[in-house]
Amino acid sequence: MENWFSIVPFVVAVIVAMATRQVLVGLALGLLIGSYSLNPGLYTAIAKMSNYLFTAIANKENLRIIIFLFVFGGLVGMMHVAGGIKGFSKVVQKRIKTERSALIVTWATILVTFMDCEFRIMTTGPVMKAIKTNVDIVRSKLAYTIDVSTVPIIVLMPVATTYAGYMVSVVGGAVNQADINRTPYQLFLTSIPFNFWAITIVIIGLFSVLTGRYIGKGIKTNNNQENLKRNNVDEEEVHRESIEAELENVQPKALNLVLPLLLLLITTFYLIGKDGFRKGANTVLKAFQQADATQAMLIALFLTVIFSSILFLLRKGKLSELMFHFVDGGNQLMMAIILLVLVWALADMADDLGFSQFITGTAGTVIPKSFVPVSVFLFGSVIAYFIGSSWGTWGLLMPLAISLADATGASFPMTIGAVFAAGSFGDFTSPLGETTVTTASVFDLPVVDYAKAKFASSILAVGISTVLFIIAGLFF
Repeated sequence: MENWFSIVPFVVAVIVAMATRQVLVGLALGLLIGSYSLNPGLYTAIAKMSNYLFTAIANKENLRIIIFLFVFGGLVGMMHVAGGIKGFSKVVQKRIKTERSALIVTWATILVTFMDCEFRIMTTGPVMKAIKTNVDIVRSKLAYTIDVSTVPIIVLMPVATTYAGYMVSVVGGAVNQADINRTPYQLFLTSIPFNFWAITIVIIGLFSVLTGRYIGKGIKTNNNQENLKRNNVDEEEVHRESIEAELENVQPKALNLVLPLLLLLITTFYLIGKDGFRKGANTVLKAFQQADATQAMLIALFLTVIFSSILFLLRKGKLSELMFHFVDGGNQLMMAIILLVLVWALADMADDLGFSQFITGTAGTVIPKSFVPVSVFLFGSVIAYFIGSSWGTWGLLMPLAISLADATGASFPMTIGAVFAAGSFGDFTSPLGETTVTTASVFDLPVVDYAKAKFASSILAVGISTVLFIIAGLFF
């Protein structure tokens, strides 16, 4: 059992994250324990931990992801102050007359709100809630329709989302830690068809909207009980409420949302394709696999920010106001950025502890390669449900899953897809999940009751996904 201690930081990180519901705390404590084992002594351990963090931030590829996430958040803030989101809301409201049309329009809005889960919920949710006053719609149906078309769909999109950048970086950190010579973006692309849970729950959600048949009694009924409001309001919440009040006075301009999104999509696809073909690809798929996707997405994002700024200023907007909301939007993703830095640092530390060698010599000799993906999926789903974070689950499990696949000869794309499927399940299903909490809050639904209402359909998707992982594992 050489290098057995290399597993301890990950075990501690998972247990603490599940016990405290704070993934950041778990990751930080795991990193500190690992650093202490390498450099015993509190001072030297903290110094070692700091070095891992600084190294993670200083890495060129990592820094590009950090910049991408912050600027992406800034672009969303700019769309708010430019009236794009408010204008989009007015356009949507004019086209809804019945419950069925409301649910279909809710699905259709993914075309312009796909960039980020929180962005989609906070853009579409209030619009649909306002429509509820004119059309008789069950609130839980609206909430479910937004939820099922948020995380499950966004995790399947290969470009132009905050999730894509994060997912590629998590894969990159894991393959680097395991010293595997594979392109992270290519692995991410090929893993998408194996995210069986996301694909299954999307099909279930579409079936429910088109047929009116929902799995789970709680989805079909309204609950008039509203969430209890917290007595103590922290400074951040006061800050957020003041900004939202300020945005109420913004003039609605739907084009300030549509044009930047179109530019971002077109430019991203063009730059990725151009870079891939320049590197010798002869098909579009190979071009996407060989291109430096992160760099292409970052350049496209910068061009979109510049275009949006010019558009805002030409319409007599104030530069100071634009900059304030750009920075505020970027700050909304700081928690994700910190989480990502900790994941990178933990991967580097695990490499120094001999984590890959330990997995190869233990679990790699016990679990048959055909059952690695399904084992990763089921184990990850349990963790994801208790911590309620897709990003946290991916960061915790990806190094373990990649090392296990490498040791057993299991399919890398399928194993990576299993990790992403598990995290997606937890984010959607857990009462601690950000999308669950946010959606329930927008529609004034008790969080626990709403989570229970979604549970039946989500577990059905888990059962179907388990069978698919077993079958696929036997043939790939």
